[in-house]
Amino acid sequence: MLGGMKRKTEWMAAPATPSVPPEPPRGELPEVTVLNPGAEFKGVLGFRGELHLNGCLEGTIVSEEGTLTIGEEAMVKAEIRVRDVTIFGKLQGNVVAQNKVDLRGKAQMYGDVKAARLLIDEGAVFVGKAESLVGAEIPKPDFSQMFSLLRSDRKVS
Repeated sequence: MLGGMKRKTEWMAAPATPSVPPEPPRGELPEVTVLNPGAEFKGVLGFRGELHLNGCLEGTIVSEEGTLTIGEEAMVKAEIRVRDVTIFGKLQGNVVAQNKVDLRGKAQMYGDVKAARLLIDEGAVFVGKAESLVGAEIPKPDFSQMFSLLRSDRKVS
């Protein structure tokens, strides 16, 4: 009987402790990365899933299967190679998108686009050249120089 009481006490105490749901398998939910307003990043940024940029970024953005959103407050100066990109803010740089480039609202883009589809809202600014990738072989990213500063054979002075 004492063993049964102990079990009952444990059972009663369990709801007071918040239960942690099991972590879902990695492949089921999209990975979302956010660079918030006020944040600044300079360099090469690779990601999986989704990337929402709302701060300032200068460099290179690469994701073969990723979706990039450049928010209204974002200022980006970068070479971009992704699956899809939606731009609400300001971008200076070239974009290669496997699927689409979408300039929305008051987006401003200064650079060239290579994509299967290019969508431009009324009020958005696009200054550059556009090339369709439909039926063309989509160029693969060159990662050979991406981490050249981090190579182990590089001598540090």
